[in-house]
Amino acid sequence: MRRKTIFLACAVFAVALSGGCGRPGSEQKAVGPAADEPKPSLPSFLAGTWQAQDSPWKIVLAPDGSVVSALVPMGAEVVRPNLTTEFEMQDGTLSHVTGGEFFAEYGPTGRQLSVSIEIKDIHISFPGDAIDGNSTDFFTGPVSEDGKTWDVNWFSIFNYGPRFPQDENDIYPEPLVFKKIEE
Repeated sequence: MRRKTIFLACAVFAVALSGGCGRPGSEQKAVGPAADEPKPSLPSFLAGTWQAQDSPWKIVLAPDGSVVSALVPMGAEVVRPNLTTEFEMQDGTLSHVTGGEFFAEYGPTGRQLSVSIEIKDIHISFPGDAIDGNSTDFFTGPVSEDGKTWDVNWFSIFNYGPRFPQDENDIYPEPLVFKKIEE
């Protein structure tokens, strides 16, 4: 757990310094064993579904401190840790996203909630072409006193191949507001 905390802190610090295609019927399959390490508990008021305003992001947190799933912007597909979600594009080609490590941490001082969503394999098909890559998204910020709103800075670090590179000098936090929509 300490390794995850250090990783998240370092990644957010480094980023700060450096600056729908799917159809119903998506399938998921396991791609690796789940981590055996114990998950930290989150305060019960954080468990539930958090939907970003003006963005497709939706994150589901469990009471045991795990991130159950995330609805990600690419393909508007639900991704789970260490599972592959396959989906059909409008032209009939198959694409997939594979979740990696997802984790959440909460610090009562300042009511700070931090979530990390790793997509370790992205394959989006187009007629005669595809985008392949990976991404890690970090969300960090305070949860409101009533536990219904989460104001975050969102950092996205990605590698979508040579045609869609991320400019390492143009990484900056994007503000997002999440609302808790389900307990």
